Amino acid sequence: MLRATVGNPLSRFFIKRLVTKKRLEKILEKYANPEIKLGFVCSLYYPLVKAIIDSGARAFGVPEEKMKNFFQERIHRRGLCSVLKGIAHYGITKPQNLLAPFLVVWDITYACNLKCKHCYSNAGKKLKNELSDEEVKRIIDELDEIGVVAIAFSGGEPLVRKNFFEIARYASSKGFYVAVATNGTMITQEVARKMKESGIRYVEVSLDGASPETHDSFRGIEGAFEKAIEGIKNAKEQGMMTAIATTITTHNYHEVKDLIELALKLRVDRFIHFNFIPTGRGEKIVNEDLTPEERERLLRFLYKKSKELKGRLQVFSTAPQYARIALQEALKRGEGEISFTFYGGNVKNRTIEIAEFISGCGAGRMYCGITPDGKVKPCVFMPIIVGDLREKSFSEIWNNSEILKSLRDRSDLKGHCGTCRYKYVCGGCRSRAYAYFGDIKGYDPGCIYNEKNLKEEEVYGIH
Repeated sequence: MLRATVGNPLSRFFIKRLVTKKRLEKILEKYANPEIKLGFVCSLYYPLVKAIIDSGARAFGVPEEKMKNFFQERIHRRGLCSVLKGIAHYGITKPQNLLAPFLVVWDITYACNLKCKHCYSNAGKKLKNELSDEEVKRIIDELDEIGVVAIAFSGGEPLVRKNFFEIARYASSKGFYVAVATNGTMITQEVARKMKESGIRYVEVSLDGASPETHDSFRGIEGAFEKAIEGIKNAKEQGMMTAIATTITTHNYHEVKDLIELALKLRVDRFIHFNFIPTGRGEKIVNEDLTPEERERLLRFLYKKSKELKGRLQVFSTAPQYARIALQEALKRGEGEISFTFYGGNVKNRTIEIAEFISGCGAGRMYCGITPDGKVKPCVFMPIIVGDLREKSFSEIWNNSEILKSLRDRSDLKGHCGTCRYKYVCGGCRSRAYAYFGDIKGYDPGCIYNEKNLKEEEVYGIH
């Protein structure tokens, strides 16, 4: 269906002509707001683009009004532009390749005020050769030029970085969806106000337990829990979208239910389970990784909660197996909306197609990481440098790196990941494969299929 609507040669030809000068984004703005005036060239192409969008909406059963409301948000317009650019260049692929990532996770500094046991970046002290503010802004300009949708500033602790609010404000002024991943301990009422004023829209606070004892023992500083809770409250008061992010290990596995209850009590918008990756300081606690059975139970519990709490709390996981579980549950019911669609539609046909189109591990495909000194990594959890932004442009690195090209190809994955019927929906976590085996094409040892190599019918009775 995707090939018939946007992947056909004629559609791809016209999309290629619209990707320059952000014409496509302007046309999408017109689609959402008919009163918008377009220039001569955009006016010529508008009927064709509208016809393509309307055709795609009908194919997936999305009402026109819902589609128009969806594109009121600039981030959604930029996101579709990114996908269409990828289709115009590569055609329809499984999973879809993009000319620019949706998301860049930028460790803006490695300076940090905590000593977390699982820190992937070994954060603590600032690098001597951190990017200057001028270099940061130049890179932001590059990301804007190629169509990156969102920037998530992380670390270390991003709020420690001098002039951080100026950097965030600059990124926001370029139209990016700006997010911050923080330990929350520095978000006073004044800091929360500055975050809001600088254009930050999403605040993700790490919380590794539902009690001070659990969280503080993981974070290495007494009192971190209470400060993080205050930080969450202060961010909420400013009206920013707020999330609790938890890296789940055997250390806090028993507190997941309580963490979700805490999220509901604090009225945050989202709870996210972060897959544990034994890299950085996390190598020292590799024995606290969940077993495949524990991870499977956890992900199925989280999916169940996501259905129960719909409208009250969004529940997600960074484990790529979560998309597989969502699809399995939808197939069982023959209906249902899953996290990567905005309409359920005909599950057996359309949901599977969308899942294979966009789901699974996004390392080097949907997103990438940038270090404080300007190095590009496929994922912040994968310590492989694929380019230096002081030497090459982001576009050169993203489109020419052989490692990134390899990560986008799931045809040669190893273990059960390579033969699994869900390899285009999931594909396994590439960072976990690298952390355990030093091989980005290795299997994900956290998946129950890789552990027992059982057929799906034997485990879940699905046919």
